[in-house]
Amino acid sequence: MIDNSSDLNEILKYSLKMSAQKMRTLAVFDLDSTLFNVSTRTQKILEQFAHEYELDDLKTIEILHSDWGIKEALLRKGYKDEEHKELHTNLRDFWFQRFFSNEYLHYDVPYAGAIEFVLELAATGAEIKYLTGRDVERMGRGSKEILLKWGFPCTDEQLILKPHRSQDDELFKRDWFIQLDREHYHKIYFFENEPVNINAVLEHCPDVEIIFLDTTHARKQTVTAKIQRIPHFKRS
Repeated sequence: MIDNSSDLNEILKYSLKMSAQKMRTLAVFDLDSTLFNVSTRTQKILEQFAHEYELDDLKTIEILHSDWGIKEALLRKGYKDEEHKELHTNLRDFWFQRFFSNEYLHYDVPYAGAIEFVLELAATGAEIKYLTGRDVERMGRGSKEILLKWGFPCTDEQLILKPHRSQDDELFKRDWFIQLDREHYHKIYFFENEPVNINAVLEHCPDVEIIFLDTTHARKQTVTAKIQRIPHFKRS
């Protein structure tokens, strides 16, 4: 397992130093594929689909941590789009309805070291916020419940969700940082896994220090900027 101790410990030390000097630090965390491994959510949905439709072959499919959505697992099993179009469509619809819902968020599991790091960072005096592409209606209640369930600090003010599902994640996160009174803080960190969101924030808010959670993403863009990359929050 890759050792992130140096990079993450430096963030903790810097935040503590800023607090001692009465300077404010803000740490903003994405949720899906940043703090939480969501492959377990998709695995549960796939298992239910296989059970309901009596498709025993699908019960042997393992969702990998690096999978994005449900399609990659089907392709890996040999179910090609052109030959199994109906299966792909039915499973995607089944997955989509459940993946973006309060009820299934409870199958997510925090990445190694995530809880400890957020708690330690909060203890240094840093302000913690969660900026997610999840929307209030479908995933607001479950998002707060799972954060508290795993021991993350979370109040209504700390959890920032999209007001409506139709909003674009990239624009929502970009605009949130643009509208943030960034001069209020001496240092702002943003932990995020999606290159599209990272690139948008880098372009419009270069003063924000971004830590790229190199877990999985939508494969739409890559991060070419020289920023910190970590696969998890585990420290030795």
